[in-house]
Amino acid sequence: MHGGRKTEDGGPWAAGWAVALSCVIACLAGLAAWWRVEHPAESEGMFTVADRRGCPIFIAAEPTPEEMRAAKLIQRTLARATGRPAAQFPILIWNDEARPRRGIRLAPAGGAMLAEKAAFTVSSQGVVIHGEPADAIGAATAWFLEKAAGARWFMPGELGEEVPRQNVLRLPFGRHGASPSFVSRNLGLHGSEAEREWWRRNRLRAVLKHGHAMADLFRPEDVRANPEFASMFLGRREFPAKELGGNWQPNLVAPGAAEHAAGVLARRDEESSAIGMNDSIHYDQSEETLRRVGGFDGLTAGGPRWFRDKPDYSDLVFGFVNDVARRLPERLLGAYAYDWTEDAPRFPVENNVVPWLTADRSQWFDPAFAAQDRDLIKRWVAAGPGMVAIYDYYYGSPFFVPRPTLYAVTQGIPFAHQAGVRAFYAETFANWGLDGPKAWLAAQLLWDAEQESAALLDTYYREFWREAAEPMRRFFELCDSQWLGQPPPSYWLKYYKDEHQHLLFPREVREELSALLREAEAAARTRRVRERVEFVQAAWAVADAFCAMCEARDGLSRLAFKPVIDAAAVREAWSDCVATRRRLDAAYAETKARHPLAVNATLLMEYTRNDPRPRAAFRLASEAQGQGAGLDFAGFSAPAAVATPVRGGSEVLADASLSELRINPPAGFTDFEWVAGGAWRGYGEPYRTRRITLEPASHGNAVRLSGCKGDSFYQWQPAVPGARYVARVKVRGKVSPGNMTFLILNFGAGEKNTPGHGQVDRLPVGDYPEGVELITWAIAPKDARQVGMGVRVLNQVNDDYAVCEGFSLQRVD
Repeated sequence: MHGGRKTEDGGPWAAGWAVALSCVIACLAGLAAWWRVEHPAESEGMFTVADRRGCPIFIAAEPTPEEMRAAKLIQRTLARATGRPAAQFPILIWNDEARPRRGIRLAPAGGAMLAEKAAFTVSSQGVVIHGEPADAIGAATAWFLEKAAGARWFMPGELGEEVPRQNVLRLPFGRHGASPSFVSRNLGLHGSEAEREWWRRNRLRAVLKHGHAMADLFRPEDVRANPEFASMFLGRREFPAKELGGNWQPNLVAPGAAEHAAGVLARRDEESSAIGMNDSIHYDQSEETLRRVGGFDGLTAGGPRWFRDKPDYSDLVFGFVNDVARRLPERLLGAYAYDWTEDAPRFPVENNVVPWLTADRSQWFDPAFAAQDRDLIKRWVAAGPGMVAIYDYYYGSPFFVPRPTLYAVTQGIPFAHQAGVRAFYAETFANWGLDGPKAWLAAQLLWDAEQESAALLDTYYREFWREAAEPMRRFFELCDSQWLGQPPPSYWLKYYKDEHQHLLFPREVREELSALLREAEAAARTRRVRERVEFVQAAWAVADAFCAMCEARDGLSRLAFKPVIDAAAVREAWSDCVATRRRLDAAYAETKARHPLAVNATLLMEYTRNDPRPRAAFRLASEAQGQGAGLDFAGFSAPAAVATPVRGGSEVLADASLSELRINPPAGFTDFEWVAGGAWRGYGEPYRTRRITLEPASHGNAVRLSGCKGDSFYQWQPAVPGARYVARVKVRGKVSPGNMTFLILNFGAGEKNTPGHGQVDRLPVGDYPEGVELITWAIAPKDARQVGMGVRVLNQVNDDYAVCEGFSLQRVD
């Protein structure tokens, strides 16, 4: 037999191997061809994330809530991107010991709290998403989905999501990584589930603690046990109690105060702690505190130090914070550079202190403030802390007009990062139908501050508004320009809870904005864009109705000031007030029912308690021969007051002519009260420009107030439940937009300090050199024990002033 013997030419044995090898090669070639058909990307250095078969998503055996949310976000986004069922992207448990499987794997890792990293690695086996530290896996996942799938979440809810459709999603092999520009980045929202999800999907992450913390560090029982911790305020020790809430401060110079605060914090297992002062200006007024803040009332030479026209307590507060920080060298302490502590102290700040620089950077419409604020940020960064943080005010609610303030975002965040700031928080509370891309733009810049804001806005309009992009761009740009173009001066949170915000949106501007929305509606060809335009239209209907109501109220107020009352004109303006208020109520109710997030503003009471109708009714009844009959008091802030008062009654005030009044002109940090005894009280905020004097009047005296940030002049008297009270005062003055000068009438069931909210008659913007009379009236409720009346001024700027005389509070039986 010769079949198995090898010959020189190979013989049949070699031929057999050749045939077998040929078969193997053919099979491999066939497999390769099949693989190229089924997986063409892998052969080209790309991994197919999603095709007709989908892709599994792997998580750890015991995933954290954050990891599970991230996996579900991948599942939902890829299903939407490909138009396939979520079941084709199953969430499975990863086992390191088993044979690796192709898919997307979440791999959170350890790491320092402030050393955040996001990355994803693509290979032939799939995608591994890395988040470091572990709680940053959600941010890393959202970043991956934005980079890989083009997913964006422009506003909360399904309507705000934009995921491009692509039947096949492939990624090139390689590793991609990023670290955020701000290690702690937070936009404070209302907290609905949709907003919380939006917050996560836009890679926001809050790791540094901050807050008004003194009430937690100095509990009432701590202060009772250590009375020296209680501040001296207005001549007595102020002990924290329930009725004070957070309106008090501990005595920071008390022996043992810093040790106590450090001891409380040391017992907490946390890397970062809040040590912000309470939201109060009730600082200790002892001689030692006054010496440390610069001296006045003869305590030291040089007088008080002011910053932004407010007392400067930065040395006092950050001296205390430094003392606590030295006792806790491994703990990051978040302290507010806020209100009376905005300026950098005159000494180095400890490395583990995190100052949060609080300012309303919408004020950057004022070049002088913008320059000062930029300089302040640089000085704080140079003051020594290892981390500096920004605290801003991006509202949103409670404003009822659009407040996009995109200029504040596009200028403020990149500048802060360039200056060395690495943490950010803003009170946003968005009106999502009015504020446009503000929150989304801020979130993008907080992740990467070196991006071009203009390019980001182009993306927003192109991808979110699609065919309606141009009219919607002009809509939000016009809203923004109304804020940016307002004349100086600026001040903190201008128009906050102030109906004067409507002055930024006069009728002709509102008509242009309405026309732009109609243009966008006409341009919208797809259901999704039509729904988005409708969302903004619903919000704008509320803003437009709000402005119309404010204009109608302003018109009635001016008519009711005229020396000779025009009854017909007043009644017509009255009807306009009622009609516009009803229109606002209807628009608000409808919008909240259909689009709950479009307008989050809920404090309508803040904007409606100013009501000129009582003054108009009073004048119609007393000067127009009964023309006040049949008036509609719908929406009146005091429902019991539905009958028109008449002249005559008994005077309730003591020293109504102010002939016995004595004033101590306020000049220092302790000058909260400025009336020297008697029935009248004067109370307000120490402010560098504040001037309060007494001057002669036609009958007795008048009190003059100018340059005031917030001051009240008032008195309380016993009340008779069910009795009708009419409050009146004559005012000469000048009122700028944002300046509140008003008469207030209120009732109390117990001891009252300040007049509170009450019922208001406010001076419209303008000059009143000859003087006008403010009037309001109400019926005392059943539980009333006191009735109070007075005048209040806020935000007096430039040459604003108010001279008040002829006070009267009559009980009309």
